[in-house]
Amino acid sequence: MVTLLPSPVGVPLSRALARVHLKPPNLPSSVSRSIPKLIEPLGKLPGFRRIASEIAINHYAYAAKPRPRPLTLQCSYTTWRGLTDRTWTGRHLPPVTDQSDLPSEAAVVDLFRRDTFLPSTDTSVMFMFFAQWFTDSFLRTSHTDYRRNTSNHEIDLCQIYGLSEAQTQLLRAHDGGRLKTQQIDGAEFPVYLFEPRQPGEPLTVKPEFEGLHDDRFLIDVILGGASAEHADHVFAVGLEHGNSTLGQTMMNVVFFREHNRIARLLEAEYPEWDDDRIFETTRNVMIVLTLKLVVEQYIRHIAPFDFPVETVPFLADGQLWNRSNWCAIEFDLLYRWHPLAPDTIGVEVGAGEGADRLGPGDFINNNPLVLARGVESLMAQCSGARAGRIGLRNTARYLTDRSAAGNPSVEERTVSLMREAKLRSYNDYREAFSLPRLDDFDDLTSDHDLKGRLRELYGTIDDVEWYVGIFAEDYPDYCMMGELLTTMVAHDAFTQALTNPLLGRRIFNEKTFSPAGMQIIADTGSLRDIVTRNAVDPETVVVEFSC
Repeated sequence: MVTLLPSPVGVPLSRALARVHLKPPNLPSSVSRSIPKLIEPLGKLPGFRRIASEIAINHYAYAAKPRPRPLTLQCSYTTWRGLTDRTWTGRHLPPVTDQSDLPSEAAVVDLFRRDTFLPSTDTSVMFMFFAQWFTDSFLRTSHTDYRRNTSNHEIDLCQIYGLSEAQTQLLRAHDGGRLKTQQIDGAEFPVYLFEPRQPGEPLTVKPEFEGLHDDRFLIDVILGGASAEHADHVFAVGLEHGNSTLGQTMMNVVFFREHNRIARLLEAEYPEWDDDRIFETTRNVMIVLTLKLVVEQYIRHIAPFDFPVETVPFLADGQLWNRSNWCAIEFDLLYRWHPLAPDTIGVEVGAGEGADRLGPGDFINNNPLVLARGVESLMAQCSGARAGRIGLRNTARYLTDRSAAGNPSVEERTVSLMREAKLRSYNDYREAFSLPRLDDFDDLTSDHDLKGRLRELYGTIDDVEWYVGIFAEDYPDYCMMGELLTTMVAHDAFTQALTNPLLGRRIFNEKTFSPAGMQIIADTGSLRDIVTRNAVDPETVVVEFSC
């Protein structure tokens, strides 16, 4: 259903079209499967793709009121600190004042708990790992005060460069614009963070990396429970959790290699440049490559029918949504796509032949596996493994249930954060993002048992909590998630990615990136391109977000 809303005289066409409300129709699966084949040829037409991308981007960018937002988690009313100090996490809507009638947190967590794995329609585990690596770089809730964050609020590849200039300097080789590197079995990797040690000796950060991270938090919390072998193989990368999962390590190694590859290319192309200029130009190129992947591959996969959206330079110039980035608590929580995580990755390959299957314990703090198998092999396995379907009752129990030591689970901590932030109802957020409020549970989901459970817990649709509602939404099989979740993801992603200063009209040019750098940007259309350029055997590379 398409509803055209009246727009004022003089509003640009792209902004007027942004007010079109697009509700995904319920199409037979035989029809929905054929639509991508029709869209793909149109997406190859530059003129069509550019216009369609501008309309789609502005549609979601204008779905909610633009920044600056009047409130943060600092206070329930507007303050100067709340408008200028970005260590306070932002919020889209004012807090609720009464939470007395809400169901228990345990009952809410139980809504997410998986009994039987429900696979996604076409989303791979590789997409899941990319999503975690990407969002963990800017959605950074403080571990000492939930109201605050440690984010730069930018897509800036802090995963490999660090959050500050001081950290960046520790990671640089200060030679040819490269990052510090080591060769392991003929392949390039970041150097190890810790000093070599004898069995039983404590972990000690190398002197060259002192100040890179909060050592005690890294060792006691992130590496708490990791084996000595796993801890000894932690790489020195930009973020403290950059070795915490297979996905974090794989992605950091790939982008680390690409940085050094481009630096070597620029050094050969421009021999008169010094180390600083090579490094800074390489970083500029790398950040824009990341932005391209986010818009043209990552968001494309999230969009219905994998619509071929384009990274449009200068699009934000002159738009009302072109404001300084400031991550909101809702953006942080809506990205808790825990249902994507499968119970295992891969399958048993046969008696006597070993096992290709990876369990939850293999996902965490496992750089030795990356070294043994190789990045390309693991990415191929993750690309061929189906992630879970986003929705309630599909989150793995290792994410919903408490540990043997009684520590709160990932999902318990998430629900607790939602309550502490006093977020408003699901219907309130639908209204704030230009979507109609729902009248009944029948409008939310067709699952009879789930409707009964939600009615028992909340009574009316207006009382359903936002974090529950966005995962309860029904959606057709050609979508990856429900209507409000899609709208909020797209709104925050587009308005925070495309306002990057490197995409500005006076910045996006050869002076900033060099002619060679501009060519690299133009030649890169997917994560697979980057992996292939740095692979030992490019012919074997398989990197897909769909499977």
